Amino acid sequence: MAIEPITVKTKAELAVELDKKTDEIIVEGDFSRNISEIKKGQLNDTDELGFAVGNGGTGILLEYGISKLMDVFDPKAKEDKKICKQIERLYTIKRLTKDSFLLHLKQLDY
Repeated sequence: MAIEPITVKTKAELAVELDKKTDEIIVEGDFSRNISEIKKGQLNDTDELGFAVGNGGTGILLEYGISKLMDVFDPKAKEDKKICKQIERLYTIKRLTKDSFLLHLKQLDY
């Protein structure tokens, strides 16, 4: 069974699809620059697991604390922060074209 990706062009459409945890989302338009920034900071599963195991789990706690502190001083709107967090935690990001990205639900890979 093939997964049919949903294409979104606005932040509002993206927020709706993220809340539904849509399997695959193609992001085009105004929010694609933000997706590019998220992709730069996203670790793959192997790197993330290596970080967690290598630090005996304390690295995860430190990262969580730093993340919460950065959220306090982040000038982004609350809705933008929520969207970014959902994408970071739930989706892998693949660049399709210069201005479009595919978000693929991580749990489908397991």
